[in-house]
Amino acid sequence: MNKIFLIFKREYLTKVRKKSFIIVTLLVPLGIIALFSFQIGIMLWSSEDAHILVKDESDLFTLADSESGMIRFKEVNTPLEELKESYKKDGYSGILYIPKINIDNPNGVKYIADKSLGLRIKDYVEDELSDQLIKKRLELEGLDSKTYSMIRKTRVSVGDQSDTGEQIASSGMAAGVGFGMGFLMYIVIFMYGAMIMRSVMEEKTNRIVEIILSSVKPFKLMMGKILGVGAVGITQYAIWIVLLLIINFVMALLIGDSINPNQVGGASPQDMDAAMEMIETLQMQFASLPLGLIIFGFLFYFITGYVFYAALYAGLASAINDESDAQTLTFPIAIPIIISIIILSGMLDSPNSSIAVWASIIPFFAPVIMPARLAFGMPPVWQLLLSMVLMIGAAIFAVWLAAKIYKVGILMRGKKVTFREIGKWLTYS
Repeated sequence: MNKIFLIFKREYLTKVRKKSFIIVTLLVPLGIIALFSFQIGIMLWSSEDAHILVKDESDLFTLADSESGMIRFKEVNTPLEELKESYKKDGYSGILYIPKINIDNPNGVKYIADKSLGLRIKDYVEDELSDQLIKKRLELEGLDSKTYSMIRKTRVSVGDQSDTGEQIASSGMAAGVGFGMGFLMYIVIFMYGAMIMRSVMEEKTNRIVEIILSSVKPFKLMMGKILGVGAVGITQYAIWIVLLLIINFVMALLIGDSINPNQVGGASPQDMDAAMEMIETLQMQFASLPLGLIIFGFLFYFITGYVFYAALYAGLASAINDESDAQTLTFPIAIPIIISIIILSGMLDSPNSSIAVWASIIPFFAPVIMPARLAFGMPPVWQLLLSMVLMIGAAIFAVWLAAKIYKVGILMRGKKVTFREIGKWLTYS
C-alpha cells in the first residue's frame, strides 16, 4: 500500500501542478458564469425596435403597441405602392398589409419589408391579430369578448405528488438535473479515461516505466495511476463547485438590486416580474428534488464508474506501442459510453421504461443512466441495490482484467497488438 500511495502521490501532484490544470480549473467556472450572464444579458438588454405601418383594408383590427413600447403600430390610408417607396425614408421597419379577408378564413395578411420580422415580434403581431379576430367573431355570435379574455388567461398547472401525499420534484426539473448529471458522468469518463491512457502511453514511450517496474509490481503501478488521476478529477470538481458558489454569491450581492426594470432595454416591468416568478418557481422545484439521494448516487457512480472505465483504459493503453493504434484498441470502450448518452436522451420522457431500468443496472451504462434516474425519485430498492452490487463487482473485475493486460503489455514493444493477442495474455498466470 505504501508503494501505491507513492505512485498515487506522484501522479496526483504531477497533474495538479501543471499550468494546464490550473488554467482549465479556473476558466471553466468563469466560462459557465460568462455564458449564463451573456444569455441573460441577451434576453434582458436586446432592444429590437419595430415601428410598423398598418395598411388595413378589412377595417377589422386596431393593433395596440407592446407594453414595453418596443413594438409600435401606426395605421395609415396611403396607397400600398406609395408606402413601399416611402416607409424606410420615414423611419419605419416595414408594412403590415391586411387585405379584405374572410373572417372565417383569414388568409392574405403580409408583412412587407427589406428584412423579415424577428420571432418575438412576429409572435406578438400574430397573437394580436388572432386575438382581435376571435373577439370579432365572438361579437358576431353575440358573445362577450371580455369574458373570452378572462377565460383565455385560465391555465391549469399539474403538480407532482407521490402516492403517499408528499410533494415530489417536477418532471421538467428532474429531467434537467438528470440529464446534467448523466452528461457530466459521460464527460468525466471520457476526459479522465483519456488522461489515464495518455499517462500510461507517455511513460511507456519514454521508457520510464522500465525503471519504475524495477521497484514496484505492475498492478500497484496501475492502481496508483488510477487512484491518482481519480483524485485529480475529484479535486477539480470540488474547486469548480466552490468557485461557482463564491461567484454566484458575489454576483448576487453586486447585481441583485441594481437592475431597474425601466432601464433595461426590451424588458418591461411585467417581463421582469415574470422572470423573477420563474426563478422562484425553479428554486422551489429544485428544492423538492431528492438531493440527498442524488448526491449519494452521483458520488457512488462517479467512483465506481470511473474505476471501471479507467481500469479498462489503463489496461488497453499499456498494450499500445504507437499512437495510431490507440483509437483502434480503445474504441470498443467508447461504444457503451456513446450508447449511454443516446439512451439518456431518450429516457428522460420515461425514466421507468424497460430500457431505462436495464440500462441503469448493466455496469457499462449504469454510471450514466442510474444517476439520471435518481433525479426522478427513488427507484425500486431491488433495482438500485442490484445496480450497485453489479457496479462494484464490475469495477473489481475490470481492475483484475486490466492488471492481467497491464502486466504483459506495459513491457511489450515493437509488435502491433491485436485483441486476439490480448486474449492470450489473460491466460498467463
